[in-house]
Amino acid sequence: MEVKHEQGRFYAKTEHGTAELLYSEVDKSTISIYHTFTPDEDRGHGIAEQLAVAAFEFAKKNGLKVRPDCPYIPHFLDKHNEWRKYAI
Repeated sequence: MEVKHEQGRFYAKTEHGTAELLYSEVDKSTISIYHTFTPDEDRGHGIAEQLAVAAFEFAKKNGLKVRPDCPYIPHFLDKHNEWRKYAI
């Protein structure tokens, strides 16, 4: 599955629809991840995790911190402690 990026959004097409992670710029050094969505039939297959990894890689590459405003992101960080240093 290929994760694509456009301003404010990481997404991946699945056979059941489009999974997405939405973010917005809080200030010049912080983004807010405020929403993730995976089609019902695709849940539990790690798609949201792949979107979150892409978002955190983007933040790392651009020297940004991530404010986890979406309920999924703290769960993701519990499983992936290596990304915690990029969260506020």
